[in-house]
Amino acid sequence: MRRINTILSVIILVIFLLHGILGSLRLLGVIPIAGKLLAWIGMGALGAHVVFGVILTIQTFRASKNNGEKYLKQNSLFWTRRASGLAILVLLFFHIGAFGYMNNGNYMLHEFTILKLIAHLLLIAALFVHIFVNVRPLLVAKGVIKGKERRVDIFLILSVLLLLFAGAVIFYYTSWQVV
Repeated sequence: MRRINTILSVIILVIFLLHGILGSLRLLGVIPIAGKLLAWIGMGALGAHVVFGVILTIQTFRASKNNGEKYLKQNSLFWTRRASGLAILVLLFFHIGAFGYMNNGNYMLHEFTILKLIAHLLLIAALFVHIFVNVRPLLVAKGVIKGKERRVDIFLILSVLLLLFAGAVIFYYTSWQVV
């Protein structure tokens, strides 16, 4: 099950990054698409990832209960992974449909308010935390990481992309304030 969840994690990460890049370029007015179909495929993979994550969490609690040692306070990465994942799930509901909807073949925009800006920045922050806490074990599991140098390069690339996403959302919000 962990192997399947690892594969799902890679798929979700790739889809998230592609959707984030396409969506950011869309918000900046560079391209006309945002990768919505890609996002829905990612949501399916995310649903499976959540189910596996819950099952693995329950297994961890059962093992610690049988073992007699919980170490819940000491395992901050465990709780950071769960909390950031839960935050992502909650904030995704603000993201879905936040920009607009189809009406008789026309795409109608919703006003992009300060609440939507905050929700999207929180979503990006939760994604940032979740990815950075989980990317190292993911890369180790896939045999990609051997040394610290490669890990630093990957973290740098992911940081730049997440800054692009946040910058695009802020740009989009400010463009609503000008109009």
